[in-house]
Amino acid sequence: MPRIAQNADKYAVADFQQEIRRRQGHHNVMSVRSLSVLAGIPHTTLNPKLHDPNKLLVSDIRKLVKAIQPDIGILLVLLGYSKQDIKKFKEEQ
Repeated sequence: MPRIAQNADKYAVADFQQEIRRRQGHHNVMSVRSLSVLAGIPHTTLNPKLHDPNKLLVSDIRKLVKAIQPDIGILLVLLGYSKQDIKKFKEEQ
């Protein structure tokens, strides 16, 4: 089923959460507590922010990227970039 543009934010959040879970499995970091240790973010802070990524601070995103290296495209969509902008970005790299 095609995604509706009205729900783009909801889908971006869901994709981000799925990417974090996928990368946790890749790094054998299966709990939020162990992810928080790896990223250097307190568990009590990280868990609510993963449920609502709108609460993530730039410093938290940097720590997560450094710890588990998620797909840059998913992060850019979460930040509001369009698929076309991301495609251009990836082509330039």
